[in-house]
Amino acid sequence: MEQKYKVLFNIFNQFLIKSGCDEASFEIGDAFDVWSGDKFYCRKDLKPTRMIHLPIPMLREISEYVEHVVEDGNTYYSDTGEEFSFFELVFKSKERLVEVLGTYSVYDTEDNQEQVIEAEEEPDVFDPIFDYLDEVGADILEVNVDAGGDSGWIEDESEDINGQKVSITKEMQDVGYRLLNDFPGWEINEGSTAKFIWDRHRRILIFEFAYNTEEQATDLISKENY
Repeated sequence: MEQKYKVLFNIFNQFLIKSGCDEASFEIGDAFDVWSGDKFYCRKDLKPTRMIHLPIPMLREISEYVEHVVEDGNTYYSDTGEEFSFFELVFKSKERLVEVLGTYSVYDTEDNQEQVIEAEEEPDVFDPIFDYLDEVGADILEVNVDAGGDSGWIEDESEDINGQKVSITKEMQDVGYRLLNDFPGWEINEGSTAKFIWDRHRRILIFEFAYNTEEQATDLISKENY
């Protein structure tokens, strides 16, 4: 740690001890701007966090320090390669320790839900669809859904298990969107993973659906005494 940061952080540490702050933290954006301005979060044991004004001007130094640490090759979480979306600078007054943490996104998919629909349940709807698949000679046809970022759609062309290209009719898409509407938000934010498997031999439709998820996790980038 450079001497100028040691001097500044030790002055700040004295204020933390007098103020009863075991920890002080600053949230910092990916452009290294301090989101809370001239205030910081003060933590004392298990008491609720409170915000306190900085006793001395040090926003520029805080920004510089975090940027220096991060630009040493710590811009992403090494295990997944996911880029950090923002950072946190934490002072631990009793240990005279400063930590830089990065927050990143963890993406996952919930357990798959499956629904099997037989043509005889709605013959007026499904018989024309399976008649069309018979006509074009499509075997098992898997149709995927592209969903996420507040938009989503059902593919208008796909391939059956034999590699034959098959156009997806409006009637097939209407059935698909009707089933998707049973899952509110299927196209929002992280979206979902869904597909329709049309089996003309058994005259069934298999609908598989799972929501995609995004959670935030934190990784320690650096820590050092001052």
